[in-house]
Amino acid sequence: MKRNLIFPILSMTLVLAACQKAPAENQDGTSPPTAPGPYRQLYSQAVEEMPGDGTVFSLIYLNGDDIPELVVEGQGTYSIYTLKDNTIFCLADTLCTVELSYFEKTGVIAKFARWNGGGDEGGYSHYYYQVSPDSTLTEDTVPVLSYSYDAIYNEDGTYSGEGATLYYHMGQEIEETAYQEKLSQLGIAGGAGTACLENALGKEELKNLLRSGA
Repeated sequence: MKRNLIFPILSMTLVLAACQKAPAENQDGTSPPTAPGPYRQLYSQAVEEMPGDGTVFSLIYLNGDDIPELVVEGQGTYSIYTLKDNTIFCLADTLCTVELSYFEKTGVIAKFARWNGGGDEGGYSHYYYQVSPDSTLTEDTVPVLSYSYDAIYNEDGTYSGEGATLYYHMGQEIEETAYQEKLSQLGIAGGAGTACLENALGKEELKNLLRSGA
């Protein structure tokens, strides 16, 4: 079952409600510049309101700036938050996947799925998405690129030693050569990415890290 993360009011103007955030504004209606420092306090406030049991967190550098993104994983779903106009903005909301990986400072994340045991004798797929500061990725978002592999079995039910791979761009099947070209355009050709939870922390551990300024 998916779990939406809904946060109560954290301060006078900061409301976090399942990835819908109101931007902070100056009195003249303009947005103040975002500095590297404030994310520690804002992330700490957000994490404080999240459940601690079974939820893990990590900080990753997904965008091209020096402010890390906050990854939250719980019950098999992942959400990613960043700082936008000095408020928390949700880049990805409750994505359901076996593992979520990212490509540092490219804005690209990848979901992994498997079936029939996965591996050469089963099936698996990768789905690549590019995050945007203007919209939130969800389970309904069509991946920029994806591919799927299915093992081929003989009539007697034995594995043939071969498999079939299909490649897609924005949900439309394409040739492998075109797929590889588009991977290069995203800046992730030949890369396996890094697991978002490679340096996962518990709730209190992350709060301590944010307080320490490390």
